[in-house]
Amino acid sequence: MVPVSAATRGADSPVPPLQAAGSSLRTSIRAIDDGGVTVYKCSIRRTAPPGTCCRHRKTRGDDSMTRDEKTYWERTATSRLGRRRLLGGAALAGAGAAAFGLVGCGDDDDGGGNGGGGGTTPSPGATGTTAPQATPTLAPKKGGTYTTGFTGTIGGVAPFSSNYGGVYPIALCYNYLFVYSLFNPGLGYVYDLATKHKAEADNVTWVFNLRPDAKIAPNKYGIAERPLDADDVKASFDFIADKANGTNAYAPFAQYFEKWDAPDKQTFRLITKKPYAFTESVLSHNLYCPIVPKEWIAKGPAQTKTDIVGAGAFMLKELTEGQQDRMEPNPNYWDKGRPYLASVVSKVYADQVTYRTAFQSQQIDAYVPQHKDEAQELMKAEKDLIFRTGPTLNYNSFWMNIKQKPWDDPRVRRAVNMAINRKEFIDIIGRGDGYPIGPITYAFEAEALPKDELAKLQPFDPAGAKKLFQEAGVSEFKFQHPTAGNVADYVTIFGRQMQAAGVTAKAEPLDAGTWYGQYQNSSLTASLSLNQQYNTPDLAVTWYRTGGITGNDRFSTGFSDPEVDAAIDKAASTLDAKQRATAYHDLQRLIYKKDPAFINFFGAIGYAVTRPYVMNVPDYKATNLNYHMVKDVWINKA
Repeated sequence: MVPVSAATRGADSPVPPLQAAGSSLRTSIRAIDDGGVTVYKCSIRRTAPPGTCCRHRKTRGDDSMTRDEKTYWERTATSRLGRRRLLGGAALAGAGAAAFGLVGCGDDDDGGGNGGGGGTTPSPGATGTTAPQATPTLAPKKGGTYTTGFTGTIGGVAPFSSNYGGVYPIALCYNYLFVYSLFNPGLGYVYDLATKHKAEADNVTWVFNLRPDAKIAPNKYGIAERPLDADDVKASFDFIADKANGTNAYAPFAQYFEKWDAPDKQTFRLITKKPYAFTESVLSHNLYCPIVPKEWIAKGPAQTKTDIVGAGAFMLKELTEGQQDRMEPNPNYWDKGRPYLASVVSKVYADQVTYRTAFQSQQIDAYVPQHKDEAQELMKAEKDLIFRTGPTLNYNSFWMNIKQKPWDDPRVRRAVNMAINRKEFIDIIGRGDGYPIGPITYAFEAEALPKDELAKLQPFDPAGAKKLFQEAGVSEFKFQHPTAGNVADYVTIFGRQMQAAGVTAKAEPLDAGTWYGQYQNSSLTASLSLNQQYNTPDLAVTWYRTGGITGNDRFSTGFSDPEVDAAIDKAASTLDAKQRATAYHDLQRLIYKKDPAFINFFGAIGYAVTRPYVMNVPDYKATNLNYHMVKDVWINKA
C-alpha cells in the first residue's frame, strides 16, 4: 500500500500540509459476546504533534464544524487536532444490496461480498489506518485465491458506465488519481496514479502530480506497456464529459467541472465552474473516474465492455457473464510486491439461497448476511468466522417513472410514500436494525433530517393514502423488480402495505440482466431500486435532479424541477460544513413538497462474514477504499 499522505504544499501554494511528520493512528479492537457470537468492533484515534491538522471533527467547544465532512479548504485551514467517532463501531463498506455496485441500482458492496469484511492488519510502512485484526500481525504470503460472490449479473466492464457486478474488476484493474472517503478522514489520501495534489487559492483550480511508473499491463491488443500519463487522464475525462457516452459521472462533470488539461506528461489540471465541496470524492469514486489508457478508450465502448486493459493492481483474465470473473496480478504494477494474491475470483449467483449455500459449502471465502439472525446462524455453525457489523450507506428504494401513468400524478406518488410503513421493513428485513431515512441516509449525521421531522414529512398514514389513491382513480398499479438478493422480502411487504391502502400492487419479477437493461434505459413502469453507496450527500440527492442520478437520463424517473436543481447546486457549492448541512436540510424539505418519484425505505446496518485465513481484507465504510485495498489481501494457509 502506498504511504498515505495528504495534499502537500508546493513552493507557490498557499495550502498548508494536512498531515505533519510524526502523526500516527492507533487502532483498538473489542470482542463483544452477543448471544454466543463474537462481534468485532473497532475504534480509531489519532495521535499527532501539537499544531498538526487532520480531517477530524473539531473537539467539544469548537462549534465551527458540525461533522468531519469538511471541504479541502476547511481541512487545510484547521490547526486543532480533533477526534472522530466511527459510526457505531466497525465501518462496513456495504453489506446487502451493495454487492451489486449499481449506479442506479445497488452499489458497490464489499462488506463480505466483493472485497470486504474479515480481519485486517496494517500494511508495512503505511501511515494511514486499516480495520482491526483479531489475530497477531503476520508477514503476508504470496499466492492463493480470494473468492467472493454476489447475486445478480456482471453486466460488462465498460470502465465509465458499467455499474452492476462489473464494477469490481473495473476498480481492481484500472487506476484512479487517488482513493479517498469522507468516512475515513484519518486515512487521508491513498494515492494511486497521483503522488500529490493541491487546490489553488481560487478554490476552483486543482493540480495533480502523477507518478511516472504506472505501466499498462500486458495485453493481447497491441497496446504498449507504457506508463500512464496526463494525456490518459485527459482522454478519460473527455470521454466522461460527453453526454452521448452515457457515463456514470456525467452529472457532476456537467454541473461542476469547467475544463481540464495536461500541462506536461506528469501534471494534470482541473478547473471547476465554481467551488464544489465534493471534488475529491467524485475523482476517487470507483464508478466515476477510472483512468483508462487513451488507446483503449479509442477502441470504443463495444470493446471496452468485454475486457480490460489498464495499469491497476490486477489484470482481467476471465469474464463469463452469469458465472464469474477472474483477475490475476499485473506484473507491471507500480506498487512493487503487491498484490499478494495469485488470483481474485468473483462468482455470480442467481439468488440469495444459492449464494449462501456456496459460502457454507466452502466455495467462496466471504458472505454478506441479510440480517443479524442469519449472521448468528452462520457463526454458530462455523465458530471461527470473522463477523463484522456497523453502519452502511446502503438502502433500497421505490422508483417511479413519471413519464408513465399513474406516476405522472403527484397524488399517487404521495400516496405511495404515505402507505409505506418503514418500521415494518426495519422489523422484518432488518430484524429490528435500521433507521428510517429521507433522501439522505442516517450515516451522513449532519445532513440527514432528524427522525422526528422525517416522521412528519413522510408519515405512515394508510387512510390518507387510500383517499389519495381514490381521488386519483387508482385501484392497482404494476411494478418490476429483479430476482436477486432479498428483494422478494421487500416485494411481499410492499404489496401488503399497498393493499392496506386500498390498491393492488402487481409485482413483475425479471431476471437481473433483463431488469438492469430496462432500468438503465428508464423503460420500467416502476421498480424496487437497489442502490449503490452514495458516498456524498450530493450524489444521494442527484436522484432528484433533472437528468437523474447520472445526469444523462440513465435510470431517470423523469422528475425535473428547477427549484430543486437550484437547491442541490446551492448545497454542493457551500464550502462551510455547518452552512452546507443546513442547506441539505432545506433541500430535503423542498423535495418532499414536490412529491418525489424516488422514495427510500430505510437505512440498513451492515453485516459481513469471512473465513479467518483471509487476511487484510479491507473493512472501510467506502467501496472505493475496499476495492483498492484488495491488493493487500493475502491467504494464510499452510
